Amino acid sequence: MDGIVAYQPYSDSLTVLQCENHEKLTQWGAIPLLVIDVWEHAYYLKYKIKRTDFVDTLFNIINWDNVAQRLDTAVKLTK
Repeated sequence: MDGIVAYQPYSDSLTVLQCENHEKLTQWGAIPLLVIDVWEHAYYLKYKIKRTDFVDTLFNIINWDNVAQRLDTAVKLTK
């Protein structure tokens, strides 16, 4: 399962999407800004069943400036 933070231009807001199958992700108009893969294959070798520890670690290494730049670009492209 993936978690996706996306910009939704029609409501000028951020949204969080849950994606179990990328091919079936059909929220039209949402512009992905950050995707976190939390399927077991992404973390099991190092974190075993501790998914929360994996996500906590990810939040410490995400390039938040890049995510902010993606949001800025998405807003500019849709205005």
